This record gives sequence, structure tokens and C-alpha cells, in this order.
Amino acid sequence: MSCPLTESASAAVCVSTLLVFLPGVTAQHQEDVRNSFEFAARAADRANGDDYTGWFKTFRSTLINIHWFNQQDGLEQEVEGLVFDSLDFSDSERELLIRALNALQQKAENEDALKLFNQSVLNEVGQDAIGRLLFIGGGSYHGKYQLAVCSERNGAVAVSTSYARFRVNGAQYRSVLYSDGKVETKTTISLHVLGLNSELYGRVRDSIKRRLVDSGISEQAPVSGL
Repeated sequence: MSCPLTESASAAVCVSTLLVFLPGVTAQHQEDVRNSFEFAARAADRANGDDYTGWFKTFRSTLINIHWFNQQDGLEQEVEGLVFDSLDFSDSERELLIRALNALQQKAENEDALKLFNQSVLNEVGQDAIGRLLFIGGGSYHGKYQLAVCSERNGAVAVSTSYARFRVNGAQYRSVLYSDGKVETKTTISLHVLGLNSELYGRVRDSIKRRLVDSGISEQAPVSGL
């Protein structure tokens, strides 16, 4: 039996990833992507700690082991200016990501998702991660996050994700996702496109879900109000 298609965009936090699902991604595939990203991110956190250079390598290799595959890997680049200007997303995808970030910060019903994201992005828990990763506010901090967009076409599921790692010292208030050259900042991003082999993943779906449930901790949460 085929799964119904979703008619509107949705979003979720999976550990340190903000995922936007475009219209047309089935409910089952959304669950598969969320569980896969949580499973892989938790493996990367255990293996790498705050080694954010090695973090994505573990994340990606874990996905490949559960029947994802590489479609594209971009070169890592250092960001100057607006981070969103360096992201290889369409205007409509970029707008959805901005709306999701705003909803995460501003809507009370997203409190749990915001708390999860805050705890997962930065090396020090308890800081305002959204504000920090957008370079709003002062202080010294480093961390990593992903901004990802999932699409489905004719049953084929793909996720375009920009992996960012950053280190900032003495940042002051600036506009959204701005890297200020007057302070010591370094942000690097790399774009990756990953595909899901839905047929093969179906063989491990229940096992992955069970392992996540048995851990007693959920590190994914929906983002409302897109």
C-alpha cells in the first residue's frame, strides 16, 4: 500500500540538524529520514565529541551503512558575509529554512525543539544556540549544525544538506547568519546531497526505530508554524 503524499511543507529538529520537508514527501519517508539522521548524528557525537571536522565523516558513513548513498559532495568553503548567500538552495527552499528558524525561535509550541537544538549545536549546553549560530550576541563559542531540505520525486528521496562548523570569538550583534570580519570568526560549510535506498532501508527500518526507542531518549522534535 502506498503512503499518502503530504500537501504542505513541514520541519523537524533531529539532533543538530534542522530538516525541512518539501510538499510531496510521504509520511513514511519523513519518518525514515528523521530516524536515519538521528541515528547517524548520535553515532557521530559518540565517536567525535567536539571534533567537528571528523563529525560529518562519521555521520555520512553511518548513513551509508543503513542504505543511504552519496549523490553529490561539495568542497568545503570558508564563509564571508551572509551564510545563507553561500548555501546552494533555491530561493523557495531558503525561504522555508528561514521560516523554520524563525518559528523555532518565536513560537511557544516549539520550546522542546528549540531546547534540543540548543543542546546539540554548541559545545557548551545552556547557551542560546540559535542566536549564536546566527552570530547574534557576544562571547566565544564553537559548534556545528546542518540545514537540510528533503524532497521526493517518483518515490526517490533525496536530502540536500549544508554542514556548517563555526568558531567565533567576541561576536557582536549583526543581522541573520552574518560573519563579522571585525571579530575572530571562522565558519566553513560544505554541501552534500544524499539519497535513500527505500527498498533496502525497509529491511532495517524496524531495527533502527527499535534501537532509538530502546535508548530511552528521543533527539528529534517537530517544528510547528511553518
